[in-house]
Amino acid sequence: MVGGINVLISAEDIVPLLFLALPFGYFLYIVFYTLDLFFLNPFKRIPPLTEKEERLIASQLPFFNQLSISKKEKFKKRVVRFRKRKKIDFHEDVEEREKITLLLSATAAMLTLGMADFLILSIKRVIVYPTQYYSRITKKDHYGEYNPGLKTIVFSADHLLEGFRIPNDNRNLAVHEFAHAISFNVANKFYTRSYVFLLGLKKIKWLFKNPEFNRKMEESGYFRAYGKTNVHEFFAVAVENFVETPEVFENQFPKLYRIIKRMLNFGFYRMPEF
Repeated sequence: MVGGINVLISAEDIVPLLFLALPFGYFLYIVFYTLDLFFLNPFKRIPPLTEKEERLIASQLPFFNQLSISKKEKFKKRVVRFRKRKKIDFHEDVEEREKITLLLSATAAMLTLGMADFLILSIKRVIVYPTQYYSRITKKDHYGEYNPGLKTIVFSADHLLEGFRIPNDNRNLAVHEFAHAISFNVANKFYTRSYVFLLGLKKIKWLFKNPEFNRKMEESGYFRAYGKTNVHEFFAVAVENFVETPEVFENQFPKLYRIIKRMLNFGFYRMPEF
C-alpha cells in the first residue's frame, strides 16, 4: 500500500487477543461491581436527601434532632444508600410510597447507626401492603412481620405510618420489625459487635424469665402486652420503647436500658429533651 501501512490481522491472530481480553474484562466487571456494592463507584453518584426529606425525617424521628453534626451527616448518607440498595415492592393501592420508602430507610439507618452493617444483609426483600394482610406462611393476619428464612420484611402501610404519627406512644411498626431483622443479622456474624449483641440478648432472656423483673414490668404497664409472647418479641417491643421514650425507659428500667444501648452501640446518643 502506497503512503500508508497495510495491517492485516487474521482470525488466528484475534483468538489469542480475545483470550487475553476476556479475563481482563471480567476483572473490570468484578472491580466495578464491588465498588458499586459499597457505594464507591465514581460513575454512580447517589443524590443526597433534599431539604424537604430532611424536614420530614426531623418531624417523624425525634432521634435525628438529637444527633451531632457529624452523626447527622453519617445518618443522612446511610439513609440514601439504604434507599438505593433495597427494592420495596408495594402491593395494590398503597399511597405515599415515597414517604414510606424514606421512613423505612431512615428507621433502618437509625437502628444501625452504631453498627458497620447498615444495609442489614438479612433483608433482601421489603413488601408493603396497604393494610392488614393475610400471610400464607403463618396462616394469620398481620400488620407486619420478618421472615428470616426468606430474608423478607413486610409492613402494612396504614399501621406503618400510624407508628410515626405519635412519636412517644411506644408503638412503631417499622422499629419493631427492623429490630427483629437486625437481631437475626447481627447474631449470625462473627465479630466483636455480634458477641456484644448476643451477650445482651442472653441478659434479656434472663430478665424475661426473672419473676421480680416480670412483677415490676406488670406493675408499671410500661411495655405493651405483646412483648410477653416470647423473648424475641420482648426485645423488639423494648427497642420501640428505647427509641420513643428513652428517658422514661432509663428511669424505670435502667438495667435493661443499658443492655439495649450497648447492643445497638448507641454510646453516641444524647437523651432527647421533651
